[in-house]
Amino acid sequence: MSDKYKILSQQTLASSSPLVIYTVPVIANKTYGSVEVSPKAVSSTIQTLLTSVIFSFDGASGNIAGDLELSDSGAAYAKLITNLSFYDNQSTALNLNMTLPEGSALRFSPSSYTSGSLYITAFGIELETGYGPS
Repeated sequence: MSDKYKILSQQTLASSSPLVIYTVPVIANKTYGSVEVSPKAVSSTIQTLLTSVIFSFDGASGNIAGDLELSDSGAAYAKLITNLSFYDNQSTALNLNMTLPEGSALRFSPSSYTSGSLYITAFGIELETGYGPS
């Protein structure tokens, strides 16, 4: 995996149901080989630097409000930013610059929704790190 700045996810919310925006990947095999078998055995993990989330709302005379929530590696969701409100033809950029461990998930949970579509784009860098025996 290359450590490059990219679009992590693009999602569209058009209902009152919570929407997972992005989930940090989990590596299937965290350890490759063993010290007895190979002196170059490595352990690998992934984390993500979430730099920004862009919201763009399109809904003639509609609106949507809710919370941006974060789950740390499968734990219950906790509120990260509350009471975000969006109206027709509004775009908002949140610069977060936060590191998320593997398995973490970011979601938007609407508290009110009338009509329209909320387009959400998450930007950042997925970082794969590894190390060998010491």
